[in-house]
Amino acid sequence: MKNTLIYVIALLGISSFLQQCGDPWEDHINEGLTDINQSLIQRLENEAGASTFLSLLKEADLGVELDGTNSYTIFVPDNQSIGAIAAELRSDKGALSNFVKNHIAVSTHRLNTSADTIQLTMLNGKILDMLSSRIGEVSFLKSNQGSSDGLYHILAAPLMPQQNLWEYITAQQDYKQNQFLSSLSTYKLYDDGLLDSEEDSLLNNEFLHFVGDVRLEKDRFTYFVLQDVAFDKDVSAFLPYVNYRNEADSSIQISRYYVARDLIVRRAYNKEGLPSELTTMSGGKLVVDKSAIVESIQLSNGYVHVLDAALLDNTQGVTNKLASFKVEGEEPSSFSHSRPSNTFHRDRQDPNGLLFRDIMVQNHGVSMFTINYRLPHFLSTSYDVYWRALNDIQANVFQQRLRILGEEYPGVLGAPTRDEMYLSPYTDVPLMNYDEVYVGSFELSEFQQVMAQLMAAASTANGVNTVVLDYLRFVPKVK
Repeated sequence: MKNTLIYVIALLGISSFLQQCGDPWEDHINEGLTDINQSLIQRLENEAGASTFLSLLKEADLGVELDGTNSYTIFVPDNQSIGAIAAELRSDKGALSNFVKNHIAVSTHRLNTSADTIQLTMLNGKILDMLSSRIGEVSFLKSNQGSSDGLYHILAAPLMPQQNLWEYITAQQDYKQNQFLSSLSTYKLYDDGLLDSEEDSLLNNEFLHFVGDVRLEKDRFTYFVLQDVAFDKDVSAFLPYVNYRNEADSSIQISRYYVARDLIVRRAYNKEGLPSELTTMSGGKLVVDKSAIVESIQLSNGYVHVLDAALLDNTQGVTNKLASFKVEGEEPSSFSHSRPSNTFHRDRQDPNGLLFRDIMVQNHGVSMFTINYRLPHFLSTSYDVYWRALNDIQANVFQQRLRILGEEYPGVLGAPTRDEMYLSPYTDVPLMNYDEVYVGSFELSEFQQVMAQLMAAASTANGVNTVVLDYLRFVPKVK
């Protein structure tokens, strides 16, 4: 009897405790609510300050989306902030629908104290960043108001639909820089092997294809637009580095491309947040004087800053633009002979604990065996070249050399051929050397696509004609 009484008392205590605690998530989401059984629309009808947006929402005819079968989060600009634009929105049904959908996200998204940025996909396809105190650049007046089919937040200002970067480039055709990038959808700079895409014709644009698809809402970009005078100055300053077959018009177009492609960064920075030095999407260094920014524009996937000053009107500006680049040894385009059983893609670790992968071809029995690398277009300037080549499994030093071949053209009887642009002396590959080694320098008088060949010793002896490469690094020089 005594044990039964103790059990009943314990059970009642647990029940009382659970009633007091309840469901912590339900308590959290229901904070401040008067009737959790109401729908979002019903809640907004009773929300002071939401009537203007609610009327726009109803006029936009989003009943199919907000039918209670899914959960949504609605970001509601208060009446005071939206009143001035309501009449204009009502006059354009397409703009009205886009505006309203830009304030509605699928699923429930609470405002919290986390420092993390959450990307929300809105009904119009735009992706907005939500932080602990704002969404986009707009702050919250009231937050985390629940209902039977989602949440709503009251905002201090409307979330005006923004263009993405590509929409901005194609719409703002007053700038020569934007005109040029748009023209690449139909104009080919050079024979780059880019095949026309039937599924996505815009990816035939060499800027979108090779630099980055700036249409993507989920990605973030910062794009600098040079006013026409500054753009023309930079194009002229870079022209000596892109001498394409001594053809003036083609060289100017390529110079425009190289100037424009290095004015975009894969991260969103407003003017105040711009760092002193940026790395462009093509790997160059970009230093921007904030005082040269005459206009800043927020996009749905980043920012645009308009500059009134040239960036390449001094040696330092050109030096910043001429970025070195690496060619990974384990990514060849072809071999002089097929030796799969003698070819090794190796995972290694340097003395600092950093992992890397290289290629080694060993005991292949071929004199002057070569590994070929099809490289990107090289500028018409001089280059220093370095390699890292790890000789870690042999007891002897071996030698290898580097050969640079020019652009392919029809030779005798139409057979494809390439001119030799540079041939380094045979260079020792010492034991256990993890350091980068200077190989030599060469000069190109024309902008062209080249091939690099890593060449083994002129011997068939095992251990003597080994070739190994972690990477090649090419450093263009200022003229």
